[in-house]
Amino acid sequence: MYSELAVLLPSLPLFGGGLLLLVDWLRPSGHSRRAYMSLGTTAMAFVLGVWFLVHVVSSGPIFCTLPFHLPGLTDPPRWGIDRLSGVMILLITGVSAVVQTYSLRYLLSEPGYGRFFALIGVETGILLFLVTSQNLLLLFIFWQLMSLGLSLLMSHNRLRTNSVMAAHKTFIIHRIGDAFFLVALLLAERMFHTLDIQRMAALLHDSPTLVSQGSLMGMTLCLFGGCMAKSAQFPLHGWLPDTMETPTPVSALMHAGIVNIGGFLMNRTSLIFAHSPMTMHVVFIAGFLTAIFGSSTMLTQSDVKRKLGFSTMGQMGYMTMECGLGAFSLAVFHLIAHGIFKATLFLESGMGIHIAREDPVLPRGTAIEPLTPEVFRLSRILPAALVTLVLPLVILLGAHQLAGIHLSREEGTVVFLFFSWVTVSQAAISLTRARMFDSFTAAVPWTVLMVLFVFGYIQAAHRFNIFLYPDPAARSLFFASGGVGWVLFTPIVLLITGLIVVGWGVSLLRGVRGEIVLPAWVLSRQEALYLFFLNRGMLEFFVSHRLIEPFDRLTGRLRSLLPGREA
Repeated sequence: MYSELAVLLPSLPLFGGGLLLLVDWLRPSGHSRRAYMSLGTTAMAFVLGVWFLVHVVSSGPIFCTLPFHLPGLTDPPRWGIDRLSGVMILLITGVSAVVQTYSLRYLLSEPGYGRFFALIGVETGILLFLVTSQNLLLLFIFWQLMSLGLSLLMSHNRLRTNSVMAAHKTFIIHRIGDAFFLVALLLAERMFHTLDIQRMAALLHDSPTLVSQGSLMGMTLCLFGGCMAKSAQFPLHGWLPDTMETPTPVSALMHAGIVNIGGFLMNRTSLIFAHSPMTMHVVFIAGFLTAIFGSSTMLTQSDVKRKLGFSTMGQMGYMTMECGLGAFSLAVFHLIAHGIFKATLFLESGMGIHIAREDPVLPRGTAIEPLTPEVFRLSRILPAALVTLVLPLVILLGAHQLAGIHLSREEGTVVFLFFSWVTVSQAAISLTRARMFDSFTAAVPWTVLMVLFVFGYIQAAHRFNIFLYPDPAARSLFFASGGVGWVLFTPIVLLITGLIVVGWGVSLLRGVRGEIVLPAWVLSRQEALYLFFLNRGMLEFFVSHRLIEPFDRLTGRLRSLLPGREA
């Protein structure tokens, strides 16, 4: 009974969007009542998703064998809902329902209004089928449909030429990652003689030497190549900034759901990745480069949506780093938290941009008292350093101790502690610069709130780890595979910590002494780095001239050969 009802869940938004697409094609109209066909079915899928997740937690996963065979495979594909797909269903349907509700009025005068809601419903259904697929080939089919649906959604209004061009570029770059994914499928079928994900993981668990490390590494690296394109990992990230030309609701859905699919695929195949330590290290390095490039480029952008886009790229880099360290559950926890707050930021930015376009006096000047060197006296350097660096570390260590998390066992936990320390310390620095810690009555509540927030976040992450992967053997395998050894790991963490502390120290000294005179070679490299990240590493120029334009010329020549067309 549950398996038959479970198949209905992803079919609901697909049916609502498909019906609306047919109605809009037969009789185009911009009336908002039609949008409820897609919104209503998406909301129903969310309610069903909550019910099924509760059932999965209490009674176990729901699996069923589909009544057909995929080409070239003898075993029928399996489909079902487990804990991972259950939480992804809630994220996808929840964000999609909120975005559609927001769009009812926001896009009311937009051409292609009905087509937008139809396509967003179809895309939601495709995403639900993707996250519930238990077979790599079936997942690959919906992976392709998701890219097609994204391109159509981005170009739903053909009058937006920039959006159409961005959709075209996105479609081409995604094909590069899909080529790697296809090679991974061929290698997996040759090695395991099956594409059922759980069966492949069981074969590796029972016989770790079933396949050679070189073959397994090649397969997992190709699989990661497919994830890189969808999750905008460096250097296959060029499509993500250009999608800011699309309407804000499209950006909100894409950055909250579609860009997370790469992280989902790595988690779905985590038991396969965990048997290839070298691939895990490559994943970590790729995520590290993406986080550095995306976050640094974000700091140089002036456009608010483009800044949010590169922020998403940096966050996807952090998520990939967590997968590379074996902290797969933390990666899912990260993408859920990021998806919710980034969708909110995009919707809020849309309202801000809309208000700014209608108000002729924006931006208004604000009377902010400038920070003078006297504000940062020498006598405040030591207290500021203690507040901004030591206090967050003490809070984090205490929260880990209360949660029963031992830092000496897993490198991934130490990295989570490290990034938490950087984040909380940055918040403390902001409060110090805003003089919140000057007053005792203001400092105490903020410190208490910081303690509660950090403890709650760490507890939630720890519980989510046990919830998503209840088998302790699997968790141990993940961290053992992603570890590089404390001899190499410790100097890396200490070096990055030293660089961060030095940077914050320079920032505080600038407040005391005013502008610090830096050597000429430092200033020249600082300017060169700023221009490099401002121009996005010139990678978009290379992609446009070496990849997009030759493809356009080739397709143009092919179209000219069709009957009835002139060359």
